[in-house]
Amino acid sequence: MNKRAWIGVGSFVVGIAVLGTVLFGSNVSSMAGQNTTKLAGVIEGTEVDLSFKMGGSIEQLSLKEGDEVKAGQVVAKLNSAEILAKKEQAEAAYKLSLVKFDQAKKGVSVTDNSSNAQVDQAKAAVNAAQAQLDANKNGARSEEITQLKAKLQAAQTSNQIAATNLERMKKLMAEGAVPQVKVEEAQMQADKAQAEFKAAEEQLKMAQTGSRKEQVDAAQAQLDQAKAAYNQAVAGRGQVGLKELDVKSAEANVMQAKGALAEMEAYVNNTKLTAPLDGIVKSVAVQKGELVSQGFTVLTIQTKADNYVKFYVNEYMLANVKTGDQVKLFVPALSREVDAKVVTVAPAADFAVKKATQELGDRDIRSFQVKLLVSDPELRPGLTVEWQLEGAGNGE
Repeated sequence: MNKRAWIGVGSFVVGIAVLGTVLFGSNVSSMAGQNTTKLAGVIEGTEVDLSFKMGGSIEQLSLKEGDEVKAGQVVAKLNSAEILAKKEQAEAAYKLSLVKFDQAKKGVSVTDNSSNAQVDQAKAAVNAAQAQLDANKNGARSEEITQLKAKLQAAQTSNQIAATNLERMKKLMAEGAVPQVKVEEAQMQADKAQAEFKAAEEQLKMAQTGSRKEQVDAAQAQLDQAKAAYNQAVAGRGQVGLKELDVKSAEANVMQAKGALAEMEAYVNNTKLTAPLDGIVKSVAVQKGELVSQGFTVLTIQTKADNYVKFYVNEYMLANVKTGDQVKLFVPALSREVDAKVVTVAPAADFAVKKATQELGDRDIRSFQVKLLVSDPELRPGLTVEWQLEGAGNGE
């Protein structure tokens, strides 16, 4: 069970304890004629999952669990060689569009500079097309094949263990040693392990097979087309003239090329994963060289600040709780009090902490969620805290 799930279970258990406290009044006492109620809660923290906006191979990842990160810090990078080549092509296209726009405004013939820019663009297209063809012919790198084989071996081992565990649970159930639910859980684990094994097997097969013939043919056709455009650009030096009527069209081409360049720059930026805030690395889900898909969680950051606690206060105590109140909470693990601030009070009740009985005039007593912000540096998510809420009625 991961830490996030542990905190969720802890919150649920404490929530049940709080509900029992309110229902049975075991912690409600009289002080100077007024009731006091002790509420229990669990410290929770804000977690942020970081993922790339695009898929690719992890080129840089030097962080590990427990490392501190600062807002704006680059935490991981994808391999960007192909994107940088396309960015160069977009830059050449943008520069060429600017040259053509200037020539259209002046109504002069294409100069040697614009012709050279056109040749550069065509040459960049040839280089990009050649790189694409080589990538399709060569297929996956040996390092990637090795990683996929290791992944397949691990998946196969997990599959075998899950299958063995399932058979063991079936035998134990037949002997009456375990309930049916244990067999069902083992079956789910076995199904999951088998699916992961098949997926890893398919990934390795695709990597070893390489690109399909039609993909190679398409890349070859693209290269031939780029070479033809390059030859045409070389032959067309100084032969093209632009007119004033072409100004609007040339201006539109500039905007289009600028947009294409901005798009490629955005792709380059998307190969870098940055921390959106200060925090501590809670978990790292990938390794250097591993292929990741768009949106896959690479690592999770736990914020160092903004820890909070949620309490459920019954409606008779709610009158003494206001947003902005400064209160004291007791932390049993630290044997001391800490400062807290009420940041939100739920606008509507969450559930009834006491149900109405058959007695005349009796009614449900409902609870409202109250969220408190704590900023003590020693507090960690998962710690239990207590709130002594004084001067409140209990509705009885």
